[in-house]
Amino acid sequence: MRKTVTVFGATGTAGSACVEELIRQDVFDVQVLARKPGQAEKTSTGAVQPDEAKQKRYDDWKARGVGVRSVDATDHAELIEALDGTDYLVSCVSYYATESQYPLIWAAKEAGVERFVPSEFGFIYEMEQYWPTPTVHRTYARQKAFIRRMIELAGLDFTIVPAGLWPEYYMLEPVCVMGDGTQKFSWSTGSDAGRIITHVLAHPASRNAVCPVAATAYCSWNELLEIRETLLGRKVERNYMNAAQWKEAYAQQPPGLMKLVLGIGVAATECPEGLPLWAHWNRSFLPEFKGTPLEELFPAYIEPFVNATREALIAAGEIPA
Repeated sequence: MRKTVTVFGATGTAGSACVEELIRQDVFDVQVLARKPGQAEKTSTGAVQPDEAKQKRYDDWKARGVGVRSVDATDHAELIEALDGTDYLVSCVSYYATESQYPLIWAAKEAGVERFVPSEFGFIYEMEQYWPTPTVHRTYARQKAFIRRMIELAGLDFTIVPAGLWPEYYMLEPVCVMGDGTQKFSWSTGSDAGRIITHVLAHPASRNAVCPVAATAYCSWNELLEIRETLLGRKVERNYMNAAQWKEAYAQQPPGLMKLVLGIGVAATECPEGLPLWAHWNRSFLPEFKGTPLEELFPAYIEPFVNATREALIAAGEIPA
């Protein structure tokens, strides 16, 4: 009997890729939770899609067999009803909307949901919550780790899918490199992170497990930037920064997206040697999964994302023009 997967935060980068892959994979029945128009929403970049664009996407999904349930995401009674019949609940809410998962946990318990996949598509927050330097990123790490405790307390199974660094957020020049550039990292663009969720969820080893993946690539900073330089036909300006330098840059940065990114750099450079923070779970359990080639990603997605991010940061006064 097919399981039903419900996706919350389905119109974001990871969420929409997750839904599309669920449709293509055709292993699960699929539905999404659609926020009712006018409800507050947080995104990683600050840009919110118009309701008309979301509705167009919902209509397209419905035409392809996806169930769309409109719900007040803060109303427990509505959430319980909307989750009726759901086996696996996948949360793809943005980093800044981590707290929106609390109502989902209680509603999932009441609706008889079997498994919850929280939005943890970055580091292994269970470990990172104990890193020494207090940053805004560590605060999110602690909240995400606490959410997992809530999932367990509710008696739900879980699947955690750490995906490492999202390269689109780190290519603004001068590129700040974590360490000397030789350590291998897990890299996952938002769309590849969304795609791999469905494959991890379908694997029996993912039940009540932490499954760190490299959905796009598993390589060093130097290897990644060499590919970018070849595609751009020029040198990419870069700064190699150790833990002390990341901490100094973080302390000097005013609040905003850049400070959050710098906080992640602090966490990465404080990672103890040998800790499997950048594990490659999919290599062992999902060898058939293929991420989007970097040669396609840079020109088609990453470079446009970097340009848009630069303009937004200039407009917000976070970086100089």
